[in-house]
Amino acid sequence: MPDTREKIALVTGAASGIGRATALRLIEDGWAGIALVDRDAALLDGTAAEVEALGGKALKIVADLNDLVRVSGLVGEAVAGLGRIDTVVNCAAIARPAIAVVDYDTDKFVQDLNVNLTAGFVVAREAARAMIAAKRPGAIVFIASINAQGAGVGSVGYCASKAGVVALMKVLAAELGEHGIRVNAVSPGPTDTPRSVGRVGEKVMEKLRKRFDGAALRRLAEAREIADAVVYLSSDRSSYVSGHDLVVDGGLMASVYVAAKPE
Repeated sequence: MPDTREKIALVTGAASGIGRATALRLIEDGWAGIALVDRDAALLDGTAAEVEALGGKALKIVADLNDLVRVSGLVGEAVAGLGRIDTVVNCAAIARPAIAVVDYDTDKFVQDLNVNLTAGFVVAREAARAMIAAKRPGAIVFIASINAQGAGVGSVGYCASKAGVVALMKVLAAELGEHGIRVNAVSPGPTDTPRSVGRVGEKVMEKLRKRFDGAALRRLAEAREIADAVVYLSSDRSSYVSGHDLVVDGGLMASVYVAAKPE
């Protein structure tokens, strides 16, 4: 296992779902501590307690990523509290119940872009500045989505922002590589998280947990499975991987359209 005993990560959206799972998996992988960012203070307390129970340091930072002024100070706060930043995982996102394009108001669309795309850019930029100033290599990982590569009906803001995340990741990878900073993304398929429940409802999720025919593996992902991909891209095991969008979708995008079964 790579030596991660002194490494520190900043994880946004850390109170639940993929963000929480990522924070815990990083500590299990040997990381020293996590700056945990989320707007839900109560849930963040729970993640921090779990991190500490695993032997890691936890710094709780309560912040709404729609407040871009607040976002600009997150990396500085993390460095002040934990001494350094070696990786950033931009996980926080808004995923609304389905809304038709003709009913999607501008305020919602702008908020989607702020939280899902612009906040991630600001955090990544500030992290890169800190890493360059410290003359240390690092890793930046974005949680994108398979919706970045295709239409998600009723999700115009989410899809547009996640497509932007993939493009942003590639630009950052191209520019920051000379400083030893690797930048990648993970694009999950449908995953069993509180965010998914909020989008489709508990009754639908109960059915999908039993069987999900959209994926070749016929099931939803677990948050921990997405987190494993993030941990890989954060660690030295992926030391020559940069500018890559790692799709973790159980074979969903490998599906082939069949017009009709042969008789």
